[in-house]
Amino acid sequence: MSIEIITLSEEIKVIGLSYHKLGLPETYESIEGMWKTYSEKYRSRIENTVIPLTDYAVNANLLTDTHEYIAGCAVTEIGVLEENWASFLIPTGKYIKHTSRVTSELHSTDIGAWAKANGVVINRDFMVEVYPDGVFASDSFNYVLHPILRSCIQLRQW
Repeated sequence: MSIEIITLSEEIKVIGLSYHKLGLPETYESIEGMWKTYSEKYRSRIENTVIPLTDYAVNANLLTDTHEYIAGCAVTEIGVLEENWASFLIPTGKYIKHTSRVTSELHSTDIGAWAKANGVVINRDFMVEVYPDGVFASDSFNYVLHPILRSCIQLRQW
């Protein structure tokens, strides 16, 4: 497991199935089923995919009543969206990158405590799980990106 601060110098465009548009109940089973449907029926229909294929789970609007979860992949251009699809633009900027080969470590680590200890304020509006190689499996995802709202630099007065 590792935690580091990285900078995205280019935005990432994501298209995929929308949890909100599908009207799914907020359960792990719903998300698991959504990924299965995306992998089996929709991934191959998405145009302009970035190669090598990278899948993204975008958790957006986390501070609102209209929480959105998108199971999708990176594209070069966002074209016409099919029914039940959504798009999300992952903006450039600084992110906390939390890497692990064990799913439970990614979800059990207190990123908020790490951020506070390192003088970082997290933007809690969204977070992104990244699945390089285009393979989604609960035991194989590699990292989570938490956007940084700002870094708090401590200035010493002499």
